[in-house]
Amino acid sequence: MSLHGMVLATLFLAAATTGCRTAEAGSDTAAKRMIDSVMDRYAKAYQDNDPSAMAELYTKAAVLMPPGHDLVKGRDSVRAFWSRGMEPGFKMMTISVEVSGTTAYVVGRYYVPPDDDDDAETGKYLIALRKERDGVWRITADIWNADDSDDEPDSTSDSTGQSVALLAAQAFETIAQRP
Repeated sequence: MSLHGMVLATLFLAAATTGCRTAEAGSDTAAKRMIDSVMDRYAKAYQDNDPSAMAELYTKAAVLMPPGHDLVKGRDSVRAFWSRGMEPGFKMMTISVEVSGTTAYVVGRYYVPPDDDDDAETGKYLIALRKERDGVWRITADIWNADDSDDEPDSTSDSTGQSVALLAAQAFETIAQRP
């Protein structure tokens, strides 16, 4: 092969590789936007205390892993779980979204304000999603837990209070920035 031919072949391979990376990045960006939409609908369904809307976000074989409970398996069981009620004032904030092909996960934080019976609660969550054959991203697994347990002595009340205040401020700032 001539020098000119090798240069052209190298340029072609570089362009093809870059094009693939650009296509993948564009695909990931589109997927992340769709996943953000799922998370927005999750937050709205939760805030509206709408177990049917919440259940529709999950796959038929989804697994819900609430703290202190057995596994909740399947969309109908997920609907029944959420039918027991949801915390008023619940806010959530996505920290990161990772996508690989037709699977993804979301890591985030949540906040539940205090009420007459309970103190404010902050915690973290991990939600796994899959893009199904119909092109819709749905939740396959959902797990969350509070930052501190009711069973533990409250030796970190100052730092917990600061965490609650910081997360609440961040959550409200994030929500205020959305269109």
